[in-house]
Amino acid sequence: VSCCPDMSAQHSAILVLHNVSKKKNFGDLLRTGAAMGISEVVVVGAEKLAAHGAHGCASHLRFSHFHSLRTAVDYLRNVQHATICGIEICDAAQPVHTHPFRDGSTAFMVGNEGQGLTPTQMEVCDHFVYIPQHAPATASLNVNAACAVVLHHFATWAAFPQVTRDGFKFDVKSPPSSLPHSGMGLKQMRTLGPDGVPLNRKEYGADGPSDCDIDGEADSGVDRGDGGGDDEPVDAMESLSLDASGMSRSKNDQRVLGFVGELPFGPVKCSPLD
Repeated sequence: VSCCPDMSAQHSAILVLHNVSKKKNFGDLLRTGAAMGISEVVVVGAEKLAAHGAHGCASHLRFSHFHSLRTAVDYLRNVQHATICGIEICDAAQPVHTHPFRDGSTAFMVGNEGQGLTPTQMEVCDHFVYIPQHAPATASLNVNAACAVVLHHFATWAAFPQVTRDGFKFDVKSPPSSLPHSGMGLKQMRTLGPDGVPLNRKEYGADGPSDCDIDGEADSGVDRGDGGGDDEPVDAMESLSLDASGMSRSKNDQRVLGFVGELPFGPVKCSPLD
């Protein structure tokens, strides 16, 4: 039995992981998402992922992998009929405590640890939320801390049922990934096309492994960090790829988890939504 809310429910949350560079943050995000009742994790880019810090929570989650952000967005809009909500401090963002969420499925887009959402990611978002801060001590929260706050607000707004408690902790059920063909857990993650149909790895075709994203930007492989110097960058992909100059790079240079096509940008501001 999955710990996640039924996808047929009125509201559901999906977590989109793209351009996350630290393996510890990736595992922490999985643990947070599982605790807050997300129904699916959409992974863009790297196929071999580390779940350090997830504490077994990955086995309670459904993973869908996509080679490009464009394909993932098409799937979210046309198959899951989801609204895409960016977690970012920008002009168009609304404070999360006002619960500006929409009916149906919501896919939450988190940004890179140091840079936040790139312009390409922001272009595909339907709306944005931010977390107000109450002291001038830091420019922003860690990506997992921000995600936890937002997903908790969404779960509260959507009235997800609370898990029963046992003493000082919550009850934990057997992981659904232990069931054959359950589609749960990282080992059962499938690469999907825009229509949600699993791709044959030998016939990737036009949607095959790519170093380009929506705007054809080359993978920069930059790990900007979030001040947490103890976290090692992830070896995100095994195969060779091309950097921005067209030179091939070894797997040791593939430093960013899920980094498919974003070049380093300076601070960005999003325009108010129409």
